[in-house]
Amino acid sequence: MRELRVGFESALDFWRSARVAAPGRVSEDPEGKVYGARELSLSEQVSLACNLCNTEPPLDVVVPDAAMRINSERVSSHVWSGPILEKHLVLLSGSVRVCRPPALFVQLAAVMGEVDLARVGYELCGTYTLDGGSESVEGIPPLANLDELVGYARSAKAIGVRGAARALRVLDNVVEGSASPEETNVAIFLASSRLHGGAGVPGFRMNVSMHLPDELAAALGQKTAKPDFSWQNGTVGEYDSDAFHRSPDARVRDERKRRAYQAVGLDCVTMTRGTFRSNVELDLFVADLEKSLGLHRNPPSERMLAARRDLRERLFGPEDIAMAIRALRD
Repeated sequence: MRELRVGFESALDFWRSARVAAPGRVSEDPEGKVYGARELSLSEQVSLACNLCNTEPPLDVVVPDAAMRINSERVSSHVWSGPILEKHLVLLSGSVRVCRPPALFVQLAAVMGEVDLARVGYELCGTYTLDGGSESVEGIPPLANLDELVGYARSAKAIGVRGAARALRVLDNVVEGSASPEETNVAIFLASSRLHGGAGVPGFRMNVSMHLPDELAAALGQKTAKPDFSWQNGTVGEYDSDAFHRSPDARVRDERKRRAYQAVGLDCVTMTRGTFRSNVELDLFVADLEKSLGLHRNPPSERMLAARRDLRERLFGPEDIAMAIRALRD
């Protein structure tokens, strides 16, 4: 019976499903048994693989050369020259294995644009995953760390694997610790260069705890604070995705948090959904952030501003016209 090595989008479906079903662990079949009392036909193998990976056909499988392609409309064969050792695979059944995240990421780099690939990188190294589309499940352990992804991509690039160079380029701006898809989109904007439409302010950490002085800890009732974004110069960034319907209590908590940061010498910049729904608001925010970071730059060119508008829409959706008009009046 032929072994199916699941990769690309089908493998991504598996890992997302596994993270939701069993956060922090993946159950493998240590015996490598064949399901049933007889060998499975190719069609049965594909059905089993799709079921185990929680994906729909055509099933993405990786093969070492074109001669090994599987002739079935329910299978999409990808010729893949990247390293595929036992350590790069997870055994799901006697005839089905799935690529682990380091190999998966380089495979996706061969078929995905850089923004979508960055989203996958942040998801793999973050504490959330997507569940059946755009919905997310949060508060789960990371699936991979950045060193693992970079290490595999470097090995793949050394032997000329397609997609490896793009994977490394994207990973240069991926940061561990994102807690939601919304934070990921903000991080991609912050880390992207100005020529590519971003704020061009990489070097931040995400959701890293910092200890508060005793007097502040007593006042706030907590010993640590965990800003969404933090830079080494003392700038911290907080993103509130629910800013359009925050309760008065939430506003009070946010204000106390900002005062706490300021009291320990940190400059807190605040971002809301509205920041990213208006080109004018976003331009003002970037200027404030550059000032907080002590950056002295030439004003963005028209080309940079056009790229910023394009990236903003790609990450956050169409501009809110009412908000844009209000920003212009202000």
